[in-house]
Amino acid sequence: MKSNLFFIAIIIIIGGYLIYQAPTEDAREDTAVVSDAEREFNASGRAKAIADETDLWQFYEDAGAGFSIRYPHNVSLGAWEEGKSFRLTITSEAIAGLEGTMGFNEETALKNMEFLAKGEYGQAVDFPLTESKKVRKIDGRNAQEFMVLARFEVCDVAFERKLYFFKNNHQVVITLAGARDELRASASEYFATNQANCGEEKIWNFEKQKLFFADLEKGVGADAVQEWYNLFEKIAGTISFNETGASGLELLQGKWVSIADEKSVVEFKAGKKIDIYNNEKMLENNFGLYNDRDVNKIGASDQNGKYLIVGVGADKMEYEIAVITDNLLTLIYLDRGNLLEYKKQ
Repeated sequence: MKSNLFFIAIIIIIGGYLIYQAPTEDAREDTAVVSDAEREFNASGRAKAIADETDLWQFYEDAGAGFSIRYPHNVSLGAWEEGKSFRLTITSEAIAGLEGTMGFNEETALKNMEFLAKGEYGQAVDFPLTESKKVRKIDGRNAQEFMVLARFEVCDVAFERKLYFFKNNHQVVITLAGARDELRASASEYFATNQANCGEEKIWNFEKQKLFFADLEKGVGADAVQEWYNLFEKIAGTISFNETGASGLELLQGKWVSIADEKSVVEFKAGKKIDIYNNEKMLENNFGLYNDRDVNKIGASDQNGKYLIVGVGADKMEYEIAVITDNLLTLIYLDRGNLLEYKKQ
């Protein structure tokens, strides 16, 4: 009896194996068709084209400031849209004549343009959470990044992540805001009541704002606020700058008047840097723009090199171009580290 059972078991196992290994002719045909289609799709490049979800996002371009950005379909652009939990706002304004509040003015913009060119955060604008302030490099350009959780008065609650940078003589501010009530409910442990000033409305527990930010950075925030925080990272990663404008060498040409002393003028023309004081020529030397100041690495002059080298030998003077636009030039004299600021004549 035991021998018969053993024999039957062997037959069942072998039969099952053969059935698994031998699909029907129709099944083999279907499998071959799917595999061929998959191979054709992968080889065509279409699969690679949509591998990144941001390729399917909506596209925004600012021709004046020279940049583009993408954002997903669940984000409203500008005004809040019903059914969407996030809002993206983009402001781009010419620096000349800026008169905005909270530091968004021409004087602060010109200073922060210089700071960011050197990789420094510079002066704060808006109401940034101190712990969130940092310099972020976007497509090779530095920007201030920060978070705003409240403004002006104790009862205010905001959820905003911001980028602030400069391009083509424009100040650009990009803000991703989250729906306040939804995010506040999601992160209730960071809130409290202040009945004397705000009644029963939940406001920030200001002592916990630092912890709120730290938890988001670690990726352990409540679901809704973590989604808002992470979405900003993805959107910021889509920013691309259009660098098809004039080269640094082209912008440099002409006369520049010192902001500190209007009698001091430098002129760049025909490969020469000419220093003029009180309308009298003081010095004239050849110059070039280079990508490196190491004598062993310096190659041919580059139209967009960051180092301005004037003269040779003992007369050589080296500068770093911190800012150059149509009407603003800031040089760092590398021998002493001081800033030289000029306006286009």
